[in-house]
Formats: sequence, structure tokens, C-alpha cells
Amino acid sequence: MGIVVQLIILIVGTIILGRVGQKLGFAEVVGQLVAGIIMGPAILHWVATGEVISSLSELGVLLLMFTAGLETDVGQLRRNLTGATLTAVMGVVVPLLLFTVVTLILGYHYDIAIFWGIVFAATSISITISVLGEAGQLGSQVGAVVLGAAVLDDMLALLLVGAYVLVFGGEGLSISTLLPIIVFIIGLIVNRLASSGKILKYSNLLGVWFFFPIFFGSIGLNISLNGLQKTWPLIIVLTVLAVATKYYGAQWGARIAKLDKPAARAVGAGMVSRGEMALVVAQIGLSANLIAKNIFGDMVIVIIVSTIIAPLMLRPLLKRI
Repeated sequence: MGIVVQLIILIVGTIILGRVGQKLGFAEVVGQLVAGIIMGPAILHWVATGEVISSLSELGVLLLMFTAGLETDVGQLRRNLTGATLTAVMGVVVPLLLFTVVTLILGYHYDIAIFWGIVFAATSISITISVLGEAGQLGSQVGAVVLGAAVLDDMLALLLVGAYVLVFGGEGLSISTLLPIIVFIIGLIVNRLASSGKILKYSNLLGVWFFFPIFFGSIGLNISLNGLQKTWPLIIVLTVLAVATKYYGAQWGARIAKLDKPAARAVGAGMVSRGEMALVVAQIGLSANLIAKNIFGDMVIVIIVSTIIAPLMLRPLLKRI
């Protein structure tokens, strides 16, 4: 099947299942992630990952981050900087320590155990942005804390990767790794222009009908069910750990910053998604021969499952604020 046909199938299928997800009471992004799993190598084999889809997916991440910058209330972000910083620090420290300890107990070598901790210290800002935007919460206190904390989280995760590479060897970061954060900051700057409303309108139009479905669908395409019958108990344990460490760690940080309980819980849920940032960190580990392919495969499944769980947790908590 040609790449153009695969792209059409991916876009149309992702949009349809995204709307179905909304009708069933889930966030649209959940349906889009599931669409990728169904149409990809895991089940139907209609769409395969490849250079074209990967490149368009990366553009989708950048456009999503740029759009988020355009929609973010800079004043609200500044007012909640303390909350975002405490949330980010706790959201990194708790997963980093507990993942390292638990994976050591499970029998991983100490350097691999530390890398598991670094991968799940990261946060996916893009998935949460989609849910916050859908709920009209991007400009709220919770939205500002989550966005600020997610950006800081990713910077801390990248610094940890750099330190890890210095200690254990391999090749580390490149400018492309930092691009999503850079583009988000550009969006914040463009937000100050008089024409930002028109730019936002066209960015959303291009994203919703083309780039965003490819990006969210492509995450599901990375799921493989091969060998899952042997590793599923480990996957379940690590997925629960991925969700719990970020949810409670970030929530504790938000509470220390004096957010009330409903807002802190929403912040915690908003930080659970690992998505593209954790995938980038895991990919660095694979490319630098720091981790084996089977460990990378387990990481990808845990990342994607936690990414699917995150919006399911976040959406009802946003309604309680």
C-alpha cells in the first residue's frame, strides 16, 4: 500500500475514532491513540511506521507546541511559576528514585535501572495540551502550572540524559531534541503580536485536519504485541509505577505550592502522560547503545499505555475544579 493511501487511512481513521472517543465521554486524543494501535502493525497492518510518517509526526509535535504557546496566558504562567517549579521538581525526583529502586529489585543492572528512571522522569506536554485545550483550561491556573511544570520537567529530563551519557558513554542530545520546547517559547512570543489570533486560527486548522491526527496516530503505530505474552506482568507493574509516581509526585509539588486538593489532583493527572518526550529519551538510549532493543520495546509499551491512561484520568478531574 502506497504512502499516500496509508496517510489518508491514518488521518481519516484517527479523526473518526477521535470523535468516537469524545462521544463515549473520553478525550479525543484517546480515540486517536487507539486508532494508531488498531490500524498499525499491532492489529490490522494497514499503516506502517516509516520516514514520511515519522517526519510529519515530528512536524505535528512542533505545530502543537507552537499552538499551545499561542493559547497560553503568559501572565498566568508567570504568576504560577513557583507552583510549576515545585511540581516539576517533585514530578522528576519521585519517578527517578522509585523507578531506579523498583527496576533494580526486578533484576535490571544499575545503569539500566537509572535509565528507566530518567525516561519516566519526562512528561509529555503535547497530550496534556490537547486535553486542556478541549476542556478550555489552557489559560487557567491548572493549565499554567501544568504547562510550566511540563516544560521544566523536559528540560530537567534532558539534563539528566546529558549527565547519564557523560557518565555511562554513548551519544546524547542534539538541537532537534530541544526543538519542541524552543517552538513553545516562540509561540509564547508570537502570542504578544496583534495578528496572533489569525495565526492561531490557521495553525489549529492545519493541525486538527492534518498534522495532529498523524502525530497522535503515529504513537499508537509504535505498539507491538510480539512477545507481550511473556512480559505483560512486568509491563503492568511498570505502567502502574509510571502513572503513580508522576501523579503523586507532581500532586505533592502542587500541594506544597498551596494549590487546593482538586487543582493539585488535576495537575498530577496532567503530568502523567509521557508521550513523545519519553519516546525521545528512550530513542537516545537505543541509538547510543545504552539499552537493548527488547528493553526499548518494553519502555515504548509502558510509555504509550501511560499516555493513553493520562487523559482518562485528567478529564474528570478538570470537571471538579
